[in-house]
Amino acid sequence: MLDFDYSTYYVDLVRSHSWQIQLPSGSENFFCEKGIVQGDSPEKRTRQRRIVRLRGFMVSERVLPAIPRERKLVGVYTKDFSNNACAVLSPKEWFPGEGVRLILPTFRLNLCVVRCCRRGVNCYEIALTLLSRHDADRSAFICDGRFLH
Repeated sequence: MLDFDYSTYYVDLVRSHSWQIQLPSGSENFFCEKGIVQGDSPEKRTRQRRIVRLRGFMVSERVLPAIPRERKLVGVYTKDFSNNACAVLSPKEWFPGEGVRLILPTFRLNLCVVRCCRRGVNCYEIALTLLSRHDADRSAFICDGRFLH
């Protein structure tokens, strides 16, 4: 796969993925929202959060001993980003301390789960802290020596 095209592979995954997230009622305009997250007082936040709505994929990188996980792609919707953290919506529950890889259209992130809150059926809001950022390349889709799909 010397001629690997990250963008094409990503778009094909988005098109073929079975999206299982069920947005809560009142979220009809979820993908239309943009801007700066309002509501938190400046004293509580050290970094401004920007609303960024994309389809992405998460895969487990570091599991908790008591919670076995398959290393496969989970489709997620991004919610917001700051300099050192982000939030996503996921169809499955993740637990604080788990390490994950978030694959996005132009880069990937290694993150650590810090909070998980159920928002509805097949909809969990996951708060993550940034461990590292990586440019888009084929290694984003490789796990245990095989391509993820």
